[in-house]
Amino acid sequence: MLQSTTVRQYIMATRKDHTMTKTFTIAGVSTLGKVTKQRFANGSLAGRTKVLARNGHTDIKLFELPKAMNKDEAKAFIEAKFAGATAPAAKADKVAVAA
Repeated sequence: MLQSTTVRQYIMATRKDHTMTKTFTIAGVSTLGKVTKQRFANGSLAGRTKVLARNGHTDIKLFELPKAMNKDEAKAFIEAKFAGATAPAAKADKVAVAA
């Protein structure tokens, strides 16, 4: 049987590998209250839009990605879509929207 530290190390290594390989098929931005964030999801574009709208999000701009992408690739795709304009920041970096 594995020792608890070995199990913990295995779990942490597995989580790290999983987050690096997680891919998304939908990317975009939405505003909730006065905060605009980037959004990443899988599934139906229409379904995701409905869920965000139902939960009070406004200015929803989601895009179907041309292929499944990790977060870094999807962020680059969003920035290309917003060429010339400032793309909203990632989830960790909140941006206040002018009222």
